[in-house]
Amino acid sequence: MLPTIGHRTACIFAMLAPAMWGTPPVVARAVSADVPPLALSFARWLVALIVLLPFVWRRLPQEAESLRRNWRPLATLGVFMTAGSTLSVSSVYFTTATNAVLVNASQPALTAAVAWAIAAERLNARQAAGIALAFAGIVAMVSRADLAALLALDINVGDLIMLLAVVAWALYAVHLHRNRQLPGSDVLLFMIAATATITLLPLFLIEAVVGPSWEATGEVGLAVVYLAVFPTVLAIYCWTIAIRALGANRTAIFINLIPVFGVAFAFIFLGERLFAYHLLGAGLVFAGILLGARR
Repeated sequence: MLPTIGHRTACIFAMLAPAMWGTPPVVARAVSADVPPLALSFARWLVALIVLLPFVWRRLPQEAESLRRNWRPLATLGVFMTAGSTLSVSSVYFTTATNAVLVNASQPALTAAVAWAIAAERLNARQAAGIALAFAGIVAMVSRADLAALLALDINVGDLIMLLAVVAWALYAVHLHRNRQLPGSDVLLFMIAATATITLLPLFLIEAVVGPSWEATGEVGLAVVYLAVFPTVLAIYCWTIAIRALGANRTAIFINLIPVFGVAFAFIFLGERLFAYHLLGAGLVFAGILLGARR
């Protein structure tokens, strides 16, 4: 069974995951000229599997019965998470970070739609208002509160790839929330990483044969290790616990913190300027989260 935690602790976990998920598009974009997307995704999950193994290998025999009984939902969750993470990394090879952030901001609404379609879980008025406020905050930040800049955005194949990633993450959240008899969080994440590694291996080999040649440079190695440890192992661990405690709809709204953290990190570590539209957008996002995540 996954651990049961309080509402406030679950909200903290739900905030930690977006803080780490704001970085993969930047990292993937930085090495996109050196390594193709499937190779990067496969290496990311393989390293994550290796990192997790020392923490779970003693518990795997104890969880054997749970793994046997729940292999179908485990495989389903693994496929959805693999699809979401791989498609999101692949999308930045074809689209801009601004477009990716906007598409990703649709995740709370899509999660609500999937939860309604699969589990008949409905939003209340406060949650719907929270989703709308948070989405408005994202739009204000990425468009610089300029309607003309928003209308000038181009839709491309990368945006559609990112949309598919959001759908996969929504399906992951809803199915995770519905399955209560899963193994512990660390073993669950290990099985997801194993599913991802097995699923991506043939795709990686096909890409290696028909795709562009590349070499494993030091920069690529650092990118893989970072993506494996922080946005994969730690972020998914926090996100999984939050979903179990808060539900799919309430947790999904925290996704809109990704650009807020991105702006904050740029201000703190890079010395970039803060503008009024940043503060306006962040205020709307936090207001939306306060509405949507309340018990």
